Amino acid sequence: MARIRDLRNYLEKGIADRDRQYDWDNSGNQIVPDDREINKAAFALDPSEKVINKAIEEGCEVLITHHPLFFGSLKSLNFDKPFDRKIIKAIQNGLAVLSHHTSLDLADYSLNDHLCALLGGKVEETLVSEGRTEMVKFVVFVPVTHSQAVRETMAAAGAGNIGNYSDVSFSAEGTGRFKPCDGANPFIGTPGALEEVHEHRIETIIERSKITNLIKEVIKAHPYEEVAYDVYPVLGGAEYGLGRIASFEAAMPMSRFLDHVRFVLGADALRVNTSDLSGKVKRFAVVTGSGASLWKKCIGRTDVLVTGDLKHHEALDAREAGITVIDGGHFHTERIFMKYLAEQISKQFNIKSVLIDEEPPIINWR
Repeated sequence: MARIRDLRNYLEKGIADRDRQYDWDNSGNQIVPDDREINKAAFALDPSEKVINKAIEEGCEVLITHHPLFFGSLKSLNFDKPFDRKIIKAIQNGLAVLSHHTSLDLADYSLNDHLCALLGGKVEETLVSEGRTEMVKFVVFVPVTHSQAVRETMAAAGAGNIGNYSDVSFSAEGTGRFKPCDGANPFIGTPGALEEVHEHRIETIIERSKITNLIKEVIKAHPYEEVAYDVYPVLGGAEYGLGRIASFEAAMPMSRFLDHVRFVLGADALRVNTSDLSGKVKRFAVVTGSGASLWKKCIGRTDVLVTGDLKHHEALDAREAGITVIDGGHFHTERIFMKYLAEQISKQFNIKSVLIDEEPPIINWR
């Protein structure tokens, strides 16, 4: 049975690295009353009072949201205040709240990748580069009899991923020497006698954020009482960033593309900064949530941006620069990922998931 800590580790180490979040953000633990077992998890875009009440009503032990509950400092709690009230209710009912915001926006498979996939576009590049993943080289010395088991353990812990390849490692044969001292309980050898063992030096690379878990798992799989290993910093690492640029195999008429976006998002309307829909869409950019300000990053790369939170002057300036900005709404462009996340976590931990219904904060009045 999965526990809160298992879910936290999976989210932070397997999906959204908290080290990637922006400085102003607060991804990760919001409320963690205890490390209870999880039978049912709730998912929503925002940790609103309505959402928290519904998660409690559904009997969920944890609520996972994209937008964090806390951004600023909190100096007191008063049940008369709506924001404070939902915090108190969550704590009283033992509901854990976990949020992954910009760490998820900057993940290897982000909200932007998911929207591109739903639209049927092939991701070609990142719109805005924000850095490179910090990598380390891990080296461990293993008796040949156990080298295969240790390699498999390393791969299962997330080591050896390079581009489109996994399970990447290198082995070299050699002789290991050691003398067990008094009090030792050696797997091979006798206390006080120098021992020589046919060993493999196995080396691989892994993200720095995953190295602690890798070491723990390797020690569990390794036969020796004391495991010899080295960790070295490595330059480079995969680029990560915000937004994606994707393309279709065949160009799509703009009017059809707009209908397609609206259908995929489940939105009742879109906002667009031009009335000229005579063009075709072959290549487009996506920035989910509030990304309209990034339209300048599209110049010379694509002339279509799907995003949210378009402002008056951004719309005008982008139009004059030849960039069509399609505003599907902050809510709609991000909400779709919560369904995907609910399905992934339900499969990973074999628990029930509840995607809580939410009303968009902004309604198009007709």
